[in-house]
Amino acid sequence: MKRFLRLLGSIKIAVPLLIAIAIVLAWGTLYETRFGTAAVQRVVYRAWWFQALLGFLAINLAIAAWQRYPWKRQHAPFVLAHLGIILILVGGILGGRFGVEGQLIIPEGGIERVMDLPVSVLSVHVPDAEQHVVIPTRFESQAWVQEPKVRFPMRLAGRNIELTVNRYYPDAVTEELITGDGQEENPAVRVVVAHAEHEEQFWLFARDSERFGMGWGEAHILLLEPQTPQQLAQLLGERHSEPTRGSLSIKLPGMDDATVIPVPDRSETAVAVEGTPYRITFKDYFPDFTITSQGVESRSQQPNNPAVSFTLTGPEGTDAYLLFGRYPEFQSMHGITHVIPAEVRYTHLGVAALPPNGIALIRKPSGSLVAALTDAQGAREELIDPLKVGTPYTHPSMGYTFTVAEYYPKARVEPQVTNRSSSVKMEALHLTVREGEATDEAWVGMRGSVRLSPGGRPLIVEYRPDRRTLPVTVKLLDFRKIDYPGIQMAAGFESDVELSDPKRGLLLMRTIKMNTPLRYRGYSFYQSSFIDGPKQTTVLSVRNDPGTPFVYAGFLIVIGGVMSLFISRRASTRQAAGRARKRTVKGRRP
Repeated sequence: MKRFLRLLGSIKIAVPLLIAIAIVLAWGTLYETRFGTAAVQRVVYRAWWFQALLGFLAINLAIAAWQRYPWKRQHAPFVLAHLGIILILVGGILGGRFGVEGQLIIPEGGIERVMDLPVSVLSVHVPDAEQHVVIPTRFESQAWVQEPKVRFPMRLAGRNIELTVNRYYPDAVTEELITGDGQEENPAVRVVVAHAEHEEQFWLFARDSERFGMGWGEAHILLLEPQTPQQLAQLLGERHSEPTRGSLSIKLPGMDDATVIPVPDRSETAVAVEGTPYRITFKDYFPDFTITSQGVESRSQQPNNPAVSFTLTGPEGTDAYLLFGRYPEFQSMHGITHVIPAEVRYTHLGVAALPPNGIALIRKPSGSLVAALTDAQGAREELIDPLKVGTPYTHPSMGYTFTVAEYYPKARVEPQVTNRSSSVKMEALHLTVREGEATDEAWVGMRGSVRLSPGGRPLIVEYRPDRRTLPVTVKLLDFRKIDYPGIQMAAGFESDVELSDPKRGLLLMRTIKMNTPLRYRGYSFYQSSFIDGPKQTTVLSVRNDPGTPFVYAGFLIVIGGVMSLFISRRASTRQAAGRARKRTVKGRRP
C-alpha cells in the first residue's frame, strides 16, 4: 500500500497527468473559438471526465504532500502550495458539478425572475391543454452534425406524437419565398420605393402586427385592411357613424375572420365572443389617458389619447390588456406576452387614422387596393382609387416614387434556410411531427416557436434556452450607456435595479456596473451586455458557484506559501551568513 501511494504521488504519474490536462485545455480553447462558450462548457469543462482528471490531480497532490509527513518548518511552503492548489481544484469541481450560470434579459421597467441557462430545450405543448413536455437537447455541442435525425416519442394530452429533428443549422440564414397560393386570407404586397438614386423593395403583410408598416426616409408606408365600414370610411376620409368609445377587432384560435366588438358604455361589462369559448370583460375606458401620482386617469373627455382596458378569458387562462388607439404597437414595443394567441386591435375615430408623410395602401372588402397619401401634417393630399399593380406613382409633396410590384390576397410565406458556418450564432432546427399517419414540418429558430398541425390538430413547439427560477425578483429601473467622447462606442454601461426577496421581505436598490457586480444569497449579478433599441434592455450574467470560497481560499493559501518561501529563504540566508561570520572571526583569533 505504501509503495502504491508513493507511486501515485510520484512524478511518474503527475507529469503525464499535467500534460493530459494541458492538452485538454488547449483543445477546449480551440473548441470554444469555433463553437462558442456554451458548447465548450458542456463538452469539456463541465464534463464528468474532465472533472475526474482534476480530482485525480488533487488526490495526487495530497498524497505527495502526505509523504513528507511529519512536516517540519522548512516544509511549510511546499505544504501550503499543495493545499492551495488542492482547494482550487476542489472549488473548480464543485462549481462544474453544482454551479449555475445564466442570463437575465430585462427591458427598462421590466421585471424578471427566470434566467436563461446556457443549455437548450425543446418545449412541446397543446394550445388548449396545460400539459407540456420539455426535452433537453445538446445540438450546440455537436454543431458539426447538421443532420442529427433525432426522434423524440412522447404522449401529450392523450396523443401519441413523434417529434423528429431532421436538420440543425448553428449559423442559419433565413430567406423568404413568398407566393400567392396560400390556403387562407393573408394580404401581402411587395412595394418598390425610389427617390433620387436610392431604391428599396420590401414586403408588407396587413395581418402581421410587426410587418404591416415600414419607415423609409421620411415616408411611412403601410398596408391596412379595415375590419369595419367605419374604419374604411375613416381611412378614406369619409364621414361615418362609429361607437363613441371605439371598437375592438379580435381574431381568436379557430376563427377564420376577425370579429368587431364595440366598446360598451358601462365598465365591468362582459361580452362573449360568439361561437367561441372566450369572453371579454371591459374594465375601463379613457378618452385622454395619462398617468399621475394617483394612478391612471383621463385628463379630459376629448379623445386625444383614447385607451381601453379589458381582460380576455378562455380555456388557456386570462390575459389583461391595455390598448391605445393612437399607439397600436404599444404591446409589442413593451414585450407584453399573453397566454391566449389572439390578434387584437383597438380603433377609435377620434384618432388621426394615417401618419404624416404617409403612403397607406388600403385593401377594400372587394379585394382591390386604394392608396391614401398624406402630407407632413397628416392631412390627406391624394387618394388613388383604384391602385394598379405594376404602375409607378409619385407622392405629391415628398417626390417619392412607389410601385406595388406584387399583390397577393392569400400570400404564403415559406422560409428558405441555409447554413453559413459551424459557429453557433443563429441556431435553427427543422422539425417533423408525426401523429399516426399525419405529418407536418417547419423550421424554428432559437427563442422562437412554431405551430404544427398534423392531421389538423395543433401543436406548439418552442426552441429556447433552459430556464431556472431565481429566489429573488429583479426589476430594471434605469439603464445607462456611457459613450467615448465624440463617438458612439460604449465605454461602459450600468443598470439601476430593484431586487426584492419575498421570502425574507427584503427590498434592495443597487447599481450594477461592468466591474461592480451585485451579490446576494450566493448569486452574483454581473453587467455583461445590453440590447439597444427603442427601449433599452440590459443583459445580466447570473452565477451561483458553491466552489468560489474554496477557490479564493486556495489562492490565499498559495500566496501564503510563496510568502513563507521567501521568509524561510531569507531566514536561512541570515543564518548561513551568521555562521560564516562566526567562522571568520574564529579563524582570525591568535
